[in-house]
Order: sequence, then structure tokens, then C-alpha cells
Amino acid sequence: MSRPTRRTAATLSVLAALSGCTGDPVPPTVDRPVVRADHVQSVSLGIEDVIDTEQDWDAVRERLDAAHVNMVSLAAGRVEFVAFDWQAHPDAVAESGGDHLADAIDQLAQGPDGELRRVDLLIDALVPRWIEEDPSVGGVGEDGSRSRYAPSATAIHDGPVGDRYVELVEELARRYEPDQITFTELKFDDETFGDDDAALYRRMTGATDWPREADGSIDHDAPEIGQWRSQVLADFLDRTSAVLDDVAEETGKRTALGMDALINWADPAAGVPAAGLSYPLLARSADRVVLWGYLGIGDHSPQELEQVTAALARAATDVPMDRFMVSVGVWDHGAPSGAISPELMADGVRAASTHGITAVNVTPFTLMSPEHWAALERVWTRLPPTSPSSVTPSGSPSGSGPAG
Repeated sequence: MSRPTRRTAATLSVLAALSGCTGDPVPPTVDRPVVRADHVQSVSLGIEDVIDTEQDWDAVRERLDAAHVNMVSLAAGRVEFVAFDWQAHPDAVAESGGDHLADAIDQLAQGPDGELRRVDLLIDALVPRWIEEDPSVGGVGEDGSRSRYAPSATAIHDGPVGDRYVELVEELARRYEPDQITFTELKFDDETFGDDDAALYRRMTGATDWPREADGSIDHDAPEIGQWRSQVLADFLDRTSAVLDDVAEETGKRTALGMDALINWADPAAGVPAAGLSYPLLARSADRVVLWGYLGIGDHSPQELEQVTAALARAATDVPMDRFMVSVGVWDHGAPSGAISPELMADGVRAASTHGITAVNVTPFTLMSPEHWAALERVWTRLPPTSPSSVTPSGSPSGSGPAG
């Protein structure tokens, strides 16, 4: 039997009363407290899981309960493909006719004995449909080629894509009152060299041109470019954090801001500035930096992952360790199953939980076999406690830090 919905009649009546209004703040679809935890054991569900109308939520809960999971990360989608009926942008709805995110939260936000689980909502920053319809928002390479998936720096920093990201963050924060909202795929490749981005680079840095090689080509490895890209994303995260502060002033519930980041396996503390992912800059703007500990992509070992956490601990004066989460990816595109072995996943989770890391995620739910779950249960042998917080977490990353 499915658990009864936790949305109150009062909340639903407010929704009904305001459903025809425009210009009013979005009422909460889910009324829940901010949930805190000193240690986080998390599992991610993709949008394919969230919008599946045939999803067996009882089975999902049984897996989470047995593995002592105290946080779920639920894919909210992309700004062009969301897991709820977004009134402001009906063309962006992935599966119309319901609020799939609210349903997933209702089903998963409590453990077997009523323990509260933290809820993270994940925004995928890629915008392939938008770029197809309006190529001007796509990033441009030095050779003039345009990205099929990633927006330009300008479209994020000053343009419509960044505006839509912020709009989605505010919508999610108001509707679902999650503990955290995290951006994934918000990074740069080598497609920030269009005319608009060149103008943005000059304006933000004071330089008159890109750094150049002796032959006149752009020096893609110049640290100035990495610093600029990181500042672009940091500025955007500052703007997003300010919106979460504004929502918290009205609701009394401050959602933390998370940011996925690649790992620099050769020099972990440096981050990956070339992708816009300087950890110190990100951590000044976001509450949590979520590192991609994807062992099967790039053929990395648990020992290498522990070396990463050790290097970060040595540099903890730049970013405190409790500001990081390590996400252990189950993907292995070279394996017939598409997944790393249960043993490698378990060893990765153990390695991730070292040198002061107190938050670990496993992703994605869809690739986890019964053997993966059994292996995870052997690593996560107890449920870390959670508690509702009567204190709104600080909106500034320099304050109390992430709520869990």
C-alpha cells in the first residue's frame, strides 16, 4: 500500500484559490520544514524515475530505507523540460497532467518510522531545444562552431538563459520548500569565444583581447580564461543565492544552493577553472560543491578518489571539507550493463567518506541492481539522524554553511 499524501487540505485549498491568479507568489505545493543532518547519505533519482506514472514507490522506498538513505536528490529537469506543470512555461512540461515532483517528495521525504529525509532538487543546465530554436544563446567555439547543448557565458551571466534558470530556482523553492537546489552540467567546455562572450570578457576583466599564442590563436589554457569563466558562474550563483534569500524572507525557510563540479584528478585543490569550476570561487557563492566521483568515466580507482579527498583536506583553508559532497557515479559506458560493479561502487562510497567528507551521494537510481543495493547496505549500516530546523540556514556561504 502506498503511503498517504502528506500535502495538507489547507495547502491544497490555498492552491485551488490561487490557481487562477497571476503575479502572486507561488504557494507551496509541499509544506515541509528545513531538514538538517550532520552526515548525509543520498541517492539520486533521474527525471525518468520522477515522471514515471507507473513508478513503484513502495519498492523505491524499501530500497532507500534498507540502505539508510537520509537524503534524496530528485531531478527537476531542465528549464525546457520540467517534472511539473509550470504555469509560466507550459511548453517546458515533460509529462503534463500532474505534479510529479510533489508526488515524489510525498512518497520519499520520510523514512520507515517517520524520520525526515532531506530533499535536493536537481536542475540540469543543458538547453539543446532552446539552442535549436534560438542559436544565439548557444556557446561558440574559436572556429565559429556552436554548441548543441551548452549556453554561452553571456546567455548565463546577462541573458535569457540565466534569467530562466533563476526563475526555475525561485519556482522550485516556493513550490516545494526543498532543503537544497543543485545545478548540474553548469560548466563550460571551449565554447565561450563568440562575439558576445568576447565583449563580456573584456568588460569583466578589463583586457582588450583574449590571451593569444605566438601564432595568434587563442590560448585556451591561459589562467585568465579559467578565472573569468569561474567568475561568470560565481556571479550567476550569487544572483541565484540572493533569490533564495528573498524567498526565505517570505517563507522562513532558506533552501541551500548546490553546484556540481568536475574533479581535477591531477590537482584536486585547483578545481577545474577552465570549465568555470574554481572550487574557492564556487564555494563563496554556493552552499555546497558536489564533486563528480565518477569512477567508471575515466577509469579511476577508489584509491584515487581517496587521494582527492586527502588533497582537499590539506587545502581546507580554501574550502572547508563540510562544504563538499562527493557523488559516486555508477555509470560505466564500457560495461555491458552500463554500470560499474557493486563492489567498485561500494569501495567508491567508502573512499568518498574520508578526510572530513560528511556528505556522499550515489547516482543514478536506475542503474542500481539488487546487488548494488546489497553492497550499499553493507557500507551504510546506520541511518544518520536528521532533524527539522527552527533556524533558517544562512543565505551566505560564509555563514553557517549547508544545512546537512
